[in-house]
Amino acid sequence: MTLRPRAVGILFNSKNQVLLMLRRKNGKAYATLPGGGIEEGETPAEACAREVLEEVNLIVEVGPEVLVLDNLQNHEHYFLTRLVSGEMRLGDGPEGTIRQSGQNWYQPEWVSLEKLEEVNLVPEQARGLVRGLNDQSKSKEGNQ
Repeated sequence: MTLRPRAVGILFNSKNQVLLMLRRKNGKAYATLPGGGIEEGETPAEACAREVLEEVNLIVEVGPEVLVLDNLQNHEHYFLTRLVSGEMRLGDGPEGTIRQSGQNWYQPEWVSLEKLEEVNLVPEQARGLVRGLNDQSKSKEGNQ
């Protein structure tokens, strides 16, 4: 089975919150980090920037790749990102137009790290990754 290549962005704001895409699909509630498929001829970093813009209307600078994960049917590249501009809302990509319905909806939301444990974040590895990156960020700020 060929794994589908995906790119995922991890974005924190100044309030120590992480950007998640809250989802409800066929009665199941869960959350993901913004991201999606890598198109032909596109690098994972380029796909990350495009997907974040399409999903949540934010322009980001893509930083280091922090994880590569084979998860179910996906080969996922996770990148730390930094906000450049934009106002967070459901973007103009398929999530906001084609896929939005009564049985399938998307809602971007900033989630505090304290509330992260209450969210059904998938894949499971994303929670630990987000926490670890936040801890690293705090450690760097404390050393400056």
